[in-house]
Amino acid sequence: MVNAEGVTPEQLTEVLKKSSGLLLAVGILQVVLGAAAILVPQVATVVGVEVLAVMLCVSAVAQGFLAIRISGWKGTSLLAVAALASLAVGILILADPLEGAVAITLLVAISCGVEGVSRLILGLSEAGANSRGGLLISGVAGILVSGLLIVQWPEDSVWAIGLLMGVNLLMGGAALAGVAMAARRESAPAN
Repeated sequence: MVNAEGVTPEQLTEVLKKSSGLLLAVGILQVVLGAAAILVPQVATVVGVEVLAVMLCVSAVAQGFLAIRISGWKGTSLLAVAALASLAVGILILADPLEGAVAITLLVAISCGVEGVSRLILGLSEAGANSRGGLLISGVAGILVSGLLIVQWPEDSVWAIGLLMGVNLLMGGAALAGVAMAARRESAPAN
């Protein structure tokens, strides 16, 4: 059997075995960074928001360059407007990262709520029958996170983004480390 990327399960297993050391190292790094973000979420929030702002500015410059280079295209003016908007938002966030965190926290709260409601609806529908329990639990969790963020907003903006990034890094790192350990167990000689 071959998956969508044209890789057989045996080939994937071999790649994971060969990369298990790197997977484990990246997993451990993510766990450490996640734990640090959880321990000092205020710092992680400011750093995360500033990184996002820099990414917006870099993207804006690239879009602006593209708009200049393809000036004959009908969509050039829209591309230029998008570039200016990204640049403006990036600069505003860099000028006051904490105010940027306030806005981003509200957007995250709204997003969690919408996703939570969507998962609940899917979990209750026929389409979600195969994974109903997981969808319902995930939906309720999304709505709870949304509610907690909105009730505490804007005060929670100082720590919420950093804490959420930390939890995400910690869980992602643990998952990578688990994949690495499973690959190592599979490649270990049987006793």
